[in-house]
Amino acid sequence: MFLKICFLVLFLVGFSVQASEINAPANIFASGNNKFVLPSLIQSFYKKYPDSRVVVQYGATGDLGNSILEGVNYDLFLAADMKCPQKVYDANKAVSAPKEYARGSLILFVPADKTLNQRKLKLLKDTKITHVTIANKKTAPYGMAAIETLKNANLFNKLNSKIRYSTDISTAITNVVWYDDAGFLSKSALSSLPVGYREEGLNWIEIDEKLYSPIVQGYVVSHSGAKNINVTRFIEFMFSEDGRAIYRSYGYK
Repeated sequence: MFLKICFLVLFLVGFSVQASEINAPANIFASGNNKFVLPSLIQSFYKKYPDSRVVVQYGATGDLGNSILEGVNYDLFLAADMKCPQKVYDANKAVSAPKEYARGSLILFVPADKTLNQRKLKLLKDTKITHVTIANKKTAPYGMAAIETLKNANLFNKLNSKIRYSTDISTAITNVVWYDDAGFLSKSALSSLPVGYREEGLNWIEIDEKLYSPIVQGYVVSHSGAKNINVTRFIEFMFSEDGRAIYRSYGYK
């Protein structure tokens, strides 16, 4: 732990030295699961740095990564995996290899059912559940984790006809709230659900981490972003005690 802290401090110090040339708004590309935690993080960030500004564009990690590879400008890419930011770095569109900033948790949401705690994933076989919404497995790491979960639980083939893929997390939430779908969501999405839909064991359960690979979320910084003081400040705040506490409060590890 001591070595990790030293490395982070050295990285941020070195990062700060080269970052003071630009004072433009930080252009952040953020995966959909960040849509719930970042507003709180940014609000606290502005309290500490009232003269700073950030602009956030949300989307599926794969889509955002592809847009960067195609030449769209960004400063900071907060992905939901390590693979996409690694591709960005390999294409020389980031100053350094991706670094982890959070680990996500996967939850299952169902129409209110008192047997959820006992039946868990097996509840999805119930005939009253006609659809199971999952984020697009090709572009969303949480969608990949959901598929992996069902396969490891020997349920994927049995539920395949019920699965419908959403383009992003907002669509998934719409399906589970308005169309009574069951669905796999990031734990951070709980904050966006209506208050009456948040009871653990009735509306949702956290998926056993043994059923899917860790959702390690990484970030990279562009060459221009490395010269932007607002990007440096934001990363420093994200890794501060206040920033870590905010991520933890939204269900991240």
